Amino acid sequence: MIKRLKLTTLLLVMGAFVFTACQEKQTQENAVDDGELPVSTASEEALEKFNTALAYFDEGNGQKARPLFDEALKTDPNFVSAQLYRALSANSAKDWSENRDKFLAMRDQANEAESIMLDYVEAGMADDDLKELEVMKQLAEKYPKSARAQVYLANTYDGIDEFQKGRAHYEKALELDNEHLPALSALGFSYMFFEPKDFQKAEEYMAKAVELAPNSARKHIDLGDTYRAQNNLEGALESYLKASELDSEDPITFSKAGHANSFLGNFEAARKNYQDARAASEFGTGSFNFEAYTYLYEDGNYKKALEYFKEVNASVDGMDIPESNKTGTKAACHFNSAMIAMHFDDVESLKAIIESWKPLASKIAEDVDTEAARLNQKANMQYWEAVAMALDGDHDGAVAKSDEIKSTLETIKDPHKLRGYHRVHALINYSQENYEKALEHMAELDETNVYDKFWMAKAHMESGNTDEAMEMFKELSTYNFNSVGYALIRNEVLAMMEAESV
Repeated sequence: MIKRLKLTTLLLVMGAFVFTACQEKQTQENAVDDGELPVSTASEEALEKFNTALAYFDEGNGQKARPLFDEALKTDPNFVSAQLYRALSANSAKDWSENRDKFLAMRDQANEAESIMLDYVEAGMADDDLKELEVMKQLAEKYPKSARAQVYLANTYDGIDEFQKGRAHYEKALELDNEHLPALSALGFSYMFFEPKDFQKAEEYMAKAVELAPNSARKHIDLGDTYRAQNNLEGALESYLKASELDSEDPITFSKAGHANSFLGNFEAARKNYQDARAASEFGTGSFNFEAYTYLYEDGNYKKALEYFKEVNASVDGMDIPESNKTGTKAACHFNSAMIAMHFDDVESLKAIIESWKPLASKIAEDVDTEAARLNQKANMQYWEAVAMALDGDHDGAVAKSDEIKSTLETIKDPHKLRGYHRVHALINYSQENYEKALEHMAELDETNVYDKFWMAKAHMESGNTDEAMEMFKELSTYNFNSVGYALIRNEVLAMMEAESV
């Protein structure tokens, strides 16, 4: 189980948020109106570099933002917000922890908004969801006219699966500023992925963002995603190709085109897209997973996908890139490989993958350098060991190993920390044909996880809840968002839908 760490979520989506400051030079805190979150620097040059970096970060483009945050910090080493965002745009676990610690050391220089963000980062390090929420509420209360503060709070609600509360605060952000790009994009994604879904509304929000930022490759990508959600794969591909014309150096434009081509059945074109994405990526390690998925989509050849990941792991060792980036890339390959082996009941392959993965998990915990990271990585390995036992028919051993997850995560204050425990028990009960009991455990899982939803639908089908199951299968058949879980179940679901229509 890969646990959805809230700080990891922040790393991925904080590009939708932006601190802004006016250009007038100040000795301490830059003058801002009530709608802004303040930053502090005495250097106009540093502020200019910072704002340029944020323009990229605002779109989620950390690859272009990072060097500009570095330049801002070189100009003003005491620029607290620049150090915050440099940490949040990190390219590896080690890069994150080193820049995070630099940020934490700057509390004496922080303004009030930055101090709140310091508290938030510390809460994230402890994996304390309720503390994170408390801190973001403080930010919104302190800056009641700030659309950005509302987006921070909304994202924190999303991080604990309170999606309706999150959506309400995104809407509040737009009430404060109806042209606020981060809120527009966030609402678009909310209506795409969280219930109640409304793909037409999602498209409207993303189209508005494109209207406001017509030259932004990332906004065209977001609009393309809404087309994918509506099963308009040709329209999605057109948007992604438009994005690549706007920014040919952005690897995401190529990987998104690869997704559309994968679902269109253009597998060679998709593999070329992913190779182009890798060539444009910072360390040449991007989209390995997506390229492997094409073999699953093409003919379900899981052994070919596993062999591909083995070749990637071997090649990464010879790359001239930081060790933490090597570790992260290989760990991702192991996660994908484990999911594939589990799905196809290849117990021996799964056991070998787990043993090879363990030192990588330890290294990631070492790189992140928090107790929560160590506990979560340990629990993750316990989860996979329990899965292997369950698949091997050792149900008692799997139950005992899943109990170790509970013990390991006892001090973690995340309400969803036991999803791995429940997934093991769901797997065991399903295999024993105890479908109602399996559904009880599945109810504790992530409702947005497409793989979990697939097995929930199968359990409903086996329990005689045919209508509910078929509704879920129908939704899954046009999900169209790329992940190992979807790569594993898409062909089966499409075949089921085709048989149903005959």
